[in-house]
Amino acid sequence: MTFNMHLKFVFLIIILSFGESVIGQISQPLRYEIEIDNFTDEYYIVSAKENGLFLFKEMDKRTEDNESIWEIIRLDTSLQEVNRSEVIINNKFSFRGYSYDNGQFVMLFQEGYDFAKDLLFLTFSINSDTFKSYVYENVVPIRLSEFEVKNDAVVLGGNVNMRTVVLMYNFTAKRGVVLPGFYDERSSLLQIVSKTDDDWIRVITSDRLPSKRYGITVRAFNTMGEPIFQENLQAKDDLSLTDGRIINSSDGGNLLAGTYSIKRRTETSRGIYVADLERENQDKIRYYNYANLENFFNYMKERRKDRVLKRIARKKIKGKKLRFSYRLFVQDIVRQDNQNILIGEAYYPTYSNRSSGYGYSSYTYDAVFNNTSSQVFDGYKYTHAVIIAFDDDGKLLWDNSFEINDLKSFQLEEHVHLAFLENEIVMLYLFNQELKIKVIKGSELIEGKFTESLKLMYESDEMKSNDEELEGLKQWYGNNFYAYGVNRVKNLKEKNIKLNRKVFFINKIVVE
Repeated sequence: MTFNMHLKFVFLIIILSFGESVIGQISQPLRYEIEIDNFTDEYYIVSAKENGLFLFKEMDKRTEDNESIWEIIRLDTSLQEVNRSEVIINNKFSFRGYSYDNGQFVMLFQEGYDFAKDLLFLTFSINSDTFKSYVYENVVPIRLSEFEVKNDAVVLGGNVNMRTVVLMYNFTAKRGVVLPGFYDERSSLLQIVSKTDDDWIRVITSDRLPSKRYGITVRAFNTMGEPIFQENLQAKDDLSLTDGRIINSSDGGNLLAGTYSIKRRTETSRGIYVADLERENQDKIRYYNYANLENFFNYMKERRKDRVLKRIARKKIKGKKLRFSYRLFVQDIVRQDNQNILIGEAYYPTYSNRSSGYGYSSYTYDAVFNNTSSQVFDGYKYTHAVIIAFDDDGKLLWDNSFEINDLKSFQLEEHVHLAFLENEIVMLYLFNQELKIKVIKGSELIEGKFTESLKLMYESDEMKSNDEELEGLKQWYGNNFYAYGVNRVKNLKEKNIKLNRKVFFINKIVVE
């Protein structure tokens, strides 16, 4: 599809108001569409919070010198186009990632496929329709895994020779540095944290101890790469700290929360820990076993849940340790009023058998029919999400859960999101064009799980197909979210609307 054809469809992307849902809590007032063909890649979407959304993708056309052309679209919160532009990228660079902070959207390109050599940054400001480019002549070829922007700097994390390396590039100084203290074979990168109340960047690593258990190290730097502080955390007894997410609160200082396991670090965990980094004594870490949470097992059917709870009660009477192991993907911690809220999504990997009628003889190397088979990874299946609230001292306030049981994805990512009303919390996720919703008040259930379909553009639209692998739901700003994906839509009644169209769409979701 040519750029001129894109422009024609821009005028057809009319914002349509939809009615509120039956319960009056969820509304879908706006939808944005771009018609695409079968060979067009989907758009990347970046939330600019109250400043709207950035959409971007590499276009099909190229320059005469075979350079790639990227299209960048900015929408406001009414899903109206504010700006549409194109940028040309030297063909030695390939797209690697993006980040947004404080009015600045940054795209990252790297030279090299697996390991980054020179790095190219494109920065877009919401206060200007222009962009700036910066090239970092990297002297450390790195396999990148993390990328965050903070004020006038970007931080990149990854590994070199299986060892953690963290780089920083400052746009004001136009200078890049390798951050000190990371090149260690016992350390692995967990997270780069940029969204805090201060001007520091925090880097969280998992560190293997001489006892073969695992601890957590938090290092803070300013945007010039200068070290501010370092905090090392070790679990009690024979426990390991599996991962960690940090929250910076002006009321309660720095809190770190995540999962813990027994002895050596494994893929499964036994519970949640919360640590106060400002506390000096040995009691800075609190542990909450999954079995001691009030609503952790609510995702199970009643009979199975009753059996589990009875088994927990018997073990407590006998003084035995409770051993429930779960894989839990922990999201960033949300600060709401005087509470810190953690969401963890429980999952397990699935595999499928792939068979082949042909193999090879070990003697003649000729093809023979031997019906070989192998197990192939088939995605992560999610069971439920647990939501835990704790105060600024790390003390548990309440817990709740949200059964999932229909989601599967090939990458671990956030699915369940929260909207905060005056006295309630709305939990929601998207599956196959349907919003799955549950309403709670602390540990209480207010409204059981129910669904609401995504609205289409026009009243006479009919969805013919949906690409489940491309759909998603993300938090936008406040209690506003956006759902996105690719649909095939049919319309038999509306004049001046194509009979069949394939669209990339964004729906605005409002919880009120």
